[in-house]
Amino acid sequence: MKSMMVIATLLISFTGLVQAGAGHELKPMHGGIIVEAKDIDVELVTKPDSLSLYLTDHGKPIPPDGGTAKLTVLIGSEKKDFELLPNEGKLEVKGNFTIPKGTKAIAVIKIKAKVITARFNL
Repeated sequence: MKSMMVIATLLISFTGLVQAGAGHELKPMHGGIIVEAKDIDVELVTKPDSLSLYLTDHGKPIPPDGGTAKLTVLIGSEKKDFELLPNEGKLEVKGNFTIPKGTKAIAVIKIKAKVITARFNL
């Protein structure tokens, strides 16, 4: 009888864990690609004139003040590195960009004594 109680308790606790994780969907808020890294949502937005990273924690924006990011963009065998700096609530670099489908990008973000690495498939 005790073993049945233990099994029932374990099953109930595992069911709660599954339900807790099911509701966390990543939804881009700025029209980009979003990934989760170290409990932070990182959204990469590519436009012809800028590359931007938006950081959120449970839907709340994280101000990038004092932070920086290095974005490595891999287009086929070509590799380009960009430094993104804080600009109006995001980390950003301005320029002329052509990012074709199938491009891969890796962002190394340094903010508030944390280093976050995010990988994107565009």
